[in-house]
Amino acid sequence: MDMAFLRKSVFILFLLSVSISSKGQNQDLIVALKESVLNKMFAAIGEIKGTSIYSFMFIEGTYDWTLVKPQIKLHANKANFETDVKVTVGKFDYTTKVNGIVEICYEPTTNLIYVEITDAKFPLNILFMNKQRHLWDVDLTNYFETPFTFEGPLTMGTEMVFTLPDGTSKTIYCHPINCGVKIAEKQVIVSAETEFVERNMTPTTPNKK
Repeated sequence: MDMAFLRKSVFILFLLSVSISSKGQNQDLIVALKESVLNKMFAAIGEIKGTSIYSFMFIEGTYDWTLVKPQIKLHANKANFETDVKVTVGKFDYTTKVNGIVEICYEPTTNLIYVEITDAKFPLNILFMNKQRHLWDVDLTNYFETPFTFEGPLTMGTEMVFTLPDGTSKTIYCHPINCGVKIAEKQVIVSAETEFVERNMTPTTPNKK
């Protein structure tokens, strides 16, 4: 996959499961972003790979790397980016593991949940005089500069119309406010209070007999 395209892409998916909770402040409405959704996102991106130049003493060349099964793992109060990386330097190749850090936050002004890989490195090694030598660490965050984004709960308002005994109708609008985010086991939880607001009050025409 073209890495420049990946850096520019923003994935806004509304694949959220909704549940209602009556316990505690700021938890009238709970939106759960499942770990499985994040990893389906990686599957949809397809192959993630890159090619760069290296130099060591009087030797210059290129190395190729490919991520193998990249995943985001969610645990209580933390998120990790895990993947194997297959590296090829000339005729020398090896596979190494990456255990990186993911930052997750909710921005109320944009109503977006941001998922950003902030730390993910793998060692670049070469074979020199039949010995493996470490040159430097390759920083994968350079290839994930744009955070993945998911729509939050603020657009989940609903309008209800009630007909009253005196022949009038009342329109009530319910919408979430005061959202907060929490990383739990295998899910990101965005909780919110709900507010009920009266929209209008109009008379209805009685049925003629």
